[in-house]
Amino acid sequence: MAWALGRRLSRDCLLSILAVLALTGVAHAQDDAGVPAVDAGATATDDTVAHQDVDTAAHAREEFMAGIAHFQAERYSDAIHSFQVAASLVPSADIWYNIARAYQELARSRGEITDYEQAIEHYRRYLTARVDPPDRATVEEQIANLEERLEAARLAAQVAPTTGTLRLRSELDGAVVTIDGHDSGHTPIEGDITLDPGSHRVRADLDGYVPFLADVTITAGTTTSARIELVPAHRYQATHGDRIFTWVAWGLGVAALGAAIGIGIYAADQQSHALNPYDAVALENARGIAGWSDAALGAAIGFGVLGLILWFVEGNAVGTETLEGPAN
Repeated sequence: MAWALGRRLSRDCLLSILAVLALTGVAHAQDDAGVPAVDAGATATDDTVAHQDVDTAAHAREEFMAGIAHFQAERYSDAIHSFQVAASLVPSADIWYNIARAYQELARSRGEITDYEQAIEHYRRYLTARVDPPDRATVEEQIANLEERLEAARLAAQVAPTTGTLRLRSELDGAVVTIDGHDSGHTPIEGDITLDPGSHRVRADLDGYVPFLADVTITAGTTTSARIELVPAHRYQATHGDRIFTWVAWGLGVAALGAAIGIGIYAADQQSHALNPYDAVALENARGIAGWSDAALGAAIGFGVLGLILWFVEGNAVGTETLEGPAN
């Protein structure tokens, strides 16, 4: 079958080229005939028309040959374009046939309604333009076959599905499901969800779990399945350092404060004895003891301040730890 079509296309190519060459020959024949000119201006006009005919014929031949090359390479859309340009320059019934053949091949591969319609139209134009075509019966059979396929394509287009369905499954219940930002219920999703063909964004949210996100592509007339997999969200807890030196500093401060109080009481007692009966030596000793009490009090204050500083330094977070399982 393919060999027979190739033979027909080659024959049409030859016929169309001969038609182009015939047009070129007519233009030259007019030049060679030496038709007497009315004046010089008329002769110039005839020469211009003749040259234009030659250029048009050459251009038509180039486009036709390009169409043949495209057809043989199965570039049928390009072949149709080249054939149409050639036909607009040098109309030929056989070019209509070639255009019909190219549309028929497109219809075979794509199944578009317009391809069937164009193939039928150009086959009919061929039969109308060609004088007593020898292959009329074969072409009419092709037209009848194409009309049957065209009707089948039209019926299929009427009943063809325009939507697809999405089937969602999840191991966890209670997750909020949204599709393209629209609420689609909670898991488990019963039944299939009807969607337009194309890409859709599916999201599922459940407390304590990382949100599930996925892009699904829906095809008309088919069911696409997707599984919602929710991963537990990890919780983190800050770890703090032990306030060892804080408590040591405050312990020393308390000890120093206790010593300051005790020494102070002892110094006051010594001072009371020194005032009566005005013993100078006892008074000097009392003052010395009071100095030690002041020193102990200063140390207590110093350790207290140091402990306060260490409280904030040692209390800062020094790390984090991961807590497994969803947050409550």
